[in-house]
Amino acid sequence: MNRKLLFLVLAVAAVVAATAVYASWLHRDTALVGSGTVEARDIRVGSKVGGRIDKVLVREGDAVQPGQILLTFDDKELEASLGQSRANALKAERGYRPEEIAEARAAAEQAKADYELRKNGYRKEDIDAAEDDLERGKADEIRTRLDFDRYEALAKKDLVSKQQRDTAEANWKMAMAQREMAQHKYDEMERGYRPEEIASAEARYLQTQANLEKLQSGNRREDIEQAKAAYAYDLARFRERQVVAPSAAIVEVLDVRPGDLIAPNTPVATLLEKDQIYVRIYIPEPEMGRVKLGQKAEVRVDSFPRMVFDGEVEQINQQAEFLPRNVQTREDRVHQVFGVKIRINDPAGRVLPGMAADVKLKPVS
Repeated sequence: MNRKLLFLVLAVAAVVAATAVYASWLHRDTALVGSGTVEARDIRVGSKVGGRIDKVLVREGDAVQPGQILLTFDDKELEASLGQSRANALKAERGYRPEEIAEARAAAEQAKADYELRKNGYRKEDIDAAEDDLERGKADEIRTRLDFDRYEALAKKDLVSKQQRDTAEANWKMAMAQREMAQHKYDEMERGYRPEEIASAEARYLQTQANLEKLQSGNRREDIEQAKAAYAYDLARFRERQVVAPSAAIVEVLDVRPGDLIAPNTPVATLLEKDQIYVRIYIPEPEMGRVKLGQKAEVRVDSFPRMVFDGEVEQINQQAEFLPRNVQTREDRVHQVFGVKIRINDPAGRVLPGMAADVKLKPVS
């Protein structure tokens, strides 16, 4: 009886052991594994305005922090433009100075007086004064002509010199020219101003009056906003005088030197983000039902064989790869694979791009 019981116990133990071995083999066999190369997300940085490089503050291979300056451009032109737009924005918001308004008022009053003078015509006393000038001019012309006639006759008898005769002739011609000028002025004042002169004076008056009203009322709200927008635009351009790191990263490529002339929107450096390390593996199409976004994974790299790094499924490709265009049988579908991106959690930065990695996806619970 004891021997039968012993055999029974041994048989049960053998079944339990076989079941455990089978379960262990089944679990290992059903685990999804894959291999790939560690990669990092890269960022190409540059300036929207470009220009001549002034300083390069980092080198390839350097670790940089968010907001750290990588290089700077010559900013003299940007600074001048920013100063001008800042002054215009402040001026638009404060309005015009009292002396500017007083100057505009004086200009408007002068333009108004000039317009009214042309609209009303010359005053009677001005016309009378011009007439008196004309009469004096006529009298001077008659007197000098008579003097010339007398000297002309005496010169023919050699009683005066030729120089005296020429002087008398010059005085007569000068008096004649002055009389013509006085005649022209008198005729102009008699006719008054031309319509186009009156219209021009009126336009100048209206323009200066409008300018005065503008200065007295201050700038419109839309003008102030426009000046502020121009200042904001120049301020944004001024910030582009330097290139900064957007996140913690490693400088992979930086092939520029001080003095280089860089066009706008041209990448000047390539950065590898330190917290964006991942590996891409490929899972056969029949097994894709066992892969989910957010699924945990174990990642091992050859450089640290005894360490296991935590991973997480971050992306699943929506299209199969490495397949013939038309798949007809189940045997062919085994060769369909989908790319799965595993993000690696390594705050210490030990896992580096280029390392070979093995990934084991944990079963979804």
